[in-house]
Amino acid sequence: MRQQDIFHNSFELKYREPFGAAPKGSNVTLTIDVHNRHNVSRVVLHYIHDKSDEEFTLDMDLYSEEHHYNSFETKLEMPEKPQLVWYYFEVITESETLFYGRINIEESGEGVVYNQVPPSWQITVYDPSYDTPKWWKHATMYQIFPDRFYADGEIDPSKAPKTSLMHSHWENDPYYIRNEEGGVVRWDFFGGNLQGIIKKLDYIKKLGITVIYLNPIFEAESNHRYDTGDYHKIDQLLGTKEDFEELIKEAKKRGMEIMLDGVFSHTGSNSKYFNQRNEYNTLGAYQSKDSFYYPWYKFHKFPDEYDAWWGVGTLPTLNKENKSYQHFLIHDEDSVIKTWQKSGLKHWRLDVADELTDDLIKQIYQQLKKEDKSSVLLGEVWEDASNKSAYGHRRDYFLGGVLDSVMNYPLRDLMLSFIKGEVDAVYLNRRLLTLNEHYPNPYFYALMNMLSSHDVERIKTMLEEFLPDHLSREQLDGIVQAQVKALSLWMYAFPGVPSLYYGDEAGLTGGDDPDNRKPYPWGREEEDLLAWYQSIGTWRNEHQALRTGSWMPHALHDDVFAFERWTENGLDHFGDGANDENLIFLMNRNIEEAIEVTIPVRKGKWQHIDNKRRIFKAQNEELKIKINPSECMLLRHMH
Repeated sequence: MRQQDIFHNSFELKYREPFGAAPKGSNVTLTIDVHNRHNVSRVVLHYIHDKSDEEFTLDMDLYSEEHHYNSFETKLEMPEKPQLVWYYFEVITESETLFYGRINIEESGEGVVYNQVPPSWQITVYDPSYDTPKWWKHATMYQIFPDRFYADGEIDPSKAPKTSLMHSHWENDPYYIRNEEGGVVRWDFFGGNLQGIIKKLDYIKKLGITVIYLNPIFEAESNHRYDTGDYHKIDQLLGTKEDFEELIKEAKKRGMEIMLDGVFSHTGSNSKYFNQRNEYNTLGAYQSKDSFYYPWYKFHKFPDEYDAWWGVGTLPTLNKENKSYQHFLIHDEDSVIKTWQKSGLKHWRLDVADELTDDLIKQIYQQLKKEDKSSVLLGEVWEDASNKSAYGHRRDYFLGGVLDSVMNYPLRDLMLSFIKGEVDAVYLNRRLLTLNEHYPNPYFYALMNMLSSHDVERIKTMLEEFLPDHLSREQLDGIVQAQVKALSLWMYAFPGVPSLYYGDEAGLTGGDDPDNRKPYPWGREEEDLLAWYQSIGTWRNEHQALRTGSWMPHALHDDVFAFERWTENGLDHFGDGANDENLIFLMNRNIEEAIEVTIPVRKGKWQHIDNKRRIFKAQNEELKIKINPSECMLLRHMH
């Protein structure tokens, strides 16, 4: 049997309806075509419930015999318990038994004929009674590494940890002072603080930002503060609890929310809970088995051998199932979550979410929502969050009631693979639709999309590294600038919450940590890039279609990727009121050749949003358009 003799495409409603994830208890109709040259005796749908690992079969009904193909159909009822459902097909003819499944576990859409049990398509079955907050789907984020953003007032070196080194020049590059084993013995600080962020709120607002995400701000020994010393205390180098409450209030006045980094999988070894160096007046777990905190940690050989995050001795791992820890974190009257809720904080990003149990995440989620339903709980997850497994368990992140959002590293990886020329637009198209298929809609529109973060190289540096060596400095700078604009516009026009890492808008460069955490270059910004980010922030806020409109991708050429965003009949993708709009994003990743493409569009004129004098006219519901090397454009349909 030839490959084209059997066909199912999970992206097309003709073969799977509805598209994508499905509410629990709902029905999904599945269809497969088999060429009528084969005498088919049975077509069987195999499907597996992920939670129980039970396999079921359904005989499919012949319902159509058209165009040389017999179409077989069946209706599949989704389980009442949210989970993944996997499916593939078995085709039995007089002469052979064949299987039809996905190309591989990462690519949906059309499948391939196999002689053995194939990779299955995924249906994410979720609880629709949980929704992601409406405001969040409309948000634009700014991520700040607090020590490196802005220092307001005199810096008091006595407030820094004893072992620290305080830079006397803001323009210095960050660095680590390590011992022979590679451990950091002195942390360098620049003195960025909360009052500095308050001072720059108007600047942040001009970028179109509606939520500021801060890397950890609690007392700690390091400059990154992922080694928490005291969850109830703002690091004194950053300011006070009153400064933090002022930041929340001042941001609110400008229509901005604050999100904190919650580091709940481990503490610092030099913390009031572990107290390895006896710098706190508490009896720490390291000091005595009688410590209140002792059961929070797992010791193999007391006191020097214990579980630590990735084996880093300064980050002892917490026992997330310990009830006293859970109460300390969530349920006590003065718990960490409740304490900061009282200060006005509603939103958290959970560091290394896969190191936390789903049960603990749910408890945090419930406490946040109990106080304010608009609270957002975001998780650091690097993979496809719908089918992520960690420590032998499938995670329930997007089944309902666990997380509102995750960091969208899969999108970032695809964007970079495309612009580097590692994959073409057809592959990109397929992978993005797969992600859309796997994620329930409320979550797909809530993902934190980013090009840079404190954990990866900055986008400018990454782009410079893969360009050809023969380019002059001027050519290199021009191409990188155009590529940064293309990728950032893509991110701002795509479903989800775009996140701008502080300094990217000013042209900040930086390789791996600590180079990606340089101080913001105040007074040395790249004005052109800064103006660009202010523009795309404005466009996103002005056009609801870019936030909650429907979307459809197009692979127009190996090097040209495009997608549409639209609202119609006075409604957006979620049925909320909206002006009718239709916008198209296009980009040419080729750095040398202009490429002409044709895209199916609505009749009429289309205006270039960045250069309103450029107007294109559709002929026969098609738009022919030439895109220059490394060019991007956002077009708006003119009514």
